[in-house]
Amino acid sequence: MDDDVDILELTAHALSTRGFAVRGVSSGTEAVDVVRREQGHVDLLVADLSLPGDTSRYTQTIAAEFPGVKIVYATGIPRHIALSTGLVPANAPYLQKPVDSDLMANVLRGELAKT
Repeated sequence: MDDDVDILELTAHALSTRGFAVRGVSSGTEAVDVVRREQGHVDLLVADLSLPGDTSRYTQTIAAEFPGVKIVYATGIPRHIALSTGLVPANAPYLQKPVDSDLMANVLRGELAKT
């Protein structure tokens, strides 16, 4: 998920070529809508915190309504700032952008392997 269309397309392509079924969205509202519409078919959300509007509400909504959906944060906001401002839980998987596609794929696979 990213509000920059070029980065969104590049990331979606990189992950799809690594075996992931990807649905790219560019807003938190759209992410919530997709997870609600495709209940049971979304396993993981790659969340950007640098979106216009409320940057964390959509992840909180998805976590509350769909606790089985794993959330990995991939953002340009430094982790210590995201933690100190309460944007992410302390134990959340967190990738600082720019993120290497292989690293992201490995983190996603690791999260999906957890029960």
